[in-house]
Amino acid sequence: MTIVERAGRRSWRCSLGAMALIALAMPVLAAGASEITFRKPVMRWLWGGLGFHNSEATMLPIMSDEFRDERVLKTFREIAPTYSRVFAGYADWTKGMMDSFADYYDLTFRQAGTTLYMVPGRFPYVDKEFDARRHFDAIAANCAYLVKERKLTKLRYYAIANELSAGNVCAWLCRQGKMDLYREYCELMYLAFKRQGLDIGLQTADGSCGSGIENTIWATKNVDEFTDTYCWHHYEYAGKPGDRSIWDNVYTNVARLVQAAGRCEKRLSLGEFGYQGRSSVERRGYGSGVMRDDGNFSFRHPEDQAVGALVQVEMAFAAMNAGAVSAVHWTMFDYPDPFLREDGDSAAEKARYDVVRFSGHGLTMRYNKCGLIRWNDDDHDYSARDGLYTMGYAAKFFRKGGRILPYETADADLRAAAITNPDGSATFAVLNWGGAKDLRVVSEQKIAKPLRVYLYDSAQPPRNAFNDLQPCARLVTAKDNSFSVALPPKSLVFLTTDYVDRTPSAVAGVRAENGRLVWNACGDAEHVYYRVFSGGRQIASTVALSCALKGDGPFVVKSVDRWGNVEK
Repeated sequence: MTIVERAGRRSWRCSLGAMALIALAMPVLAAGASEITFRKPVMRWLWGGLGFHNSEATMLPIMSDEFRDERVLKTFREIAPTYSRVFAGYADWTKGMMDSFADYYDLTFRQAGTTLYMVPGRFPYVDKEFDARRHFDAIAANCAYLVKERKLTKLRYYAIANELSAGNVCAWLCRQGKMDLYREYCELMYLAFKRQGLDIGLQTADGSCGSGIENTIWATKNVDEFTDTYCWHHYEYAGKPGDRSIWDNVYTNVARLVQAAGRCEKRLSLGEFGYQGRSSVERRGYGSGVMRDDGNFSFRHPEDQAVGALVQVEMAFAAMNAGAVSAVHWTMFDYPDPFLREDGDSAAEKARYDVVRFSGHGLTMRYNKCGLIRWNDDDHDYSARDGLYTMGYAAKFFRKGGRILPYETADADLRAAAITNPDGSATFAVLNWGGAKDLRVVSEQKIAKPLRVYLYDSAQPPRNAFNDLQPCARLVTAKDNSFSVALPPKSLVFLTTDYVDRTPSAVAGVRAENGRLVWNACGDAEHVYYRVFSGGRQIASTVALSCALKGDGPFVVKSVDRWGNVEK
């Protein structure tokens, strides 16, 4: 976001790098009022989707049925992100674990049409015995099995090393001065995919934060012939919620890399982003310091997670406006607590052993609690963090295939993003870091029907015991493609015409069997999950056809469709 002056007025504007728009003079508004304008430029950039790093995609064998059906699958299907990053594509991947990954894909990514960006969370140490060609040929062969045999057609992107790591050390390749070796490896991977006939493009350099910017620029000059899309990661450590530096850091750096990629006629993906909100001293260790710590701001400061959730979506909006093709929040779900890497005789022990081997580099010692959903088996805590209620709708509405609408405003407290879809629907999102205000929204995009309003108020987060996203608060009707909405302090509002107003089909056959409540499958083509009630009180949300029997009834099961409509 930049500041421009015109006719004595200061105006904030967002646009794609060199495609900066001419800021318009804003009208004088009443106290407590503000205005934002969404433009429709001639040249609009395509958006490839906002999503998450889905660590759990390789952890299906260790999930309980309850956690899988009532939290993981239910939350994924409700949000239906159209772009995701996964730890996948290992050279030594076993067929059993590849099939488990494919099973998870069938339950989630296939239904949402999610494009996947794969990266192995670990890379072998490059010793004298390392056979690079055999290593990359094995990766290509495993990917070919998934694509050709298991029909995982959305495996679209691959990075050979997470954040240029090797030997399980972050940035090893660049820190050891082995970027020429990295180029050689990219070529070997490119040729291996080509020999297998796979349409899987390389993302380079998958670097993180400050040094990752220079590595990505280096890649545009040295690895372009093998690169499909450029990639960079960004984490905010120092900024506090509401600090303008957070937006500026993301926007400025993404715009710089977008322009560098554009000179190669390529796009730039924000392959990971997150809000850590901790000092360099805190980063040296948390608690005992025994395990490597990837806890984010909401984990470290649960008392302030309501405003931290606004920062998470602010970073996504900055990347969108700066011209990124896609963005990935780290992560959708927590990792489970770390455990020892050892094989065993029982099925449970063997499942854990395989999960540790093929879930990146973290389950042995990394304490990763950055998810929108907690994974705490000890306390049976699978509740949502407040980021679910900001990032959930951001990923749901800002899906791939849309086009970005840049915006202008004279209000320095506002951050925003907007998109139009091929079907003519549009979504506008406005984040307000300031005080309460009445906001007038002006759109150059035609608004064809009333907008549904979804509100996140950090003073009263819309927390739900079953991790259901907040319901539509009301409808707003536009006149001459403009409308007004009231914004509480430190709040976020989504306004969208991306919905169909309908009533899902009724769920039949609700009955008690063997201590569980069961029902018949809903045949509605738009069905996503079930909400279960006992005596009018909700007791579960699930994708399964049964749940624990709680309460005395009467029991009712309702279908929820992909637009959030609930059976009456």
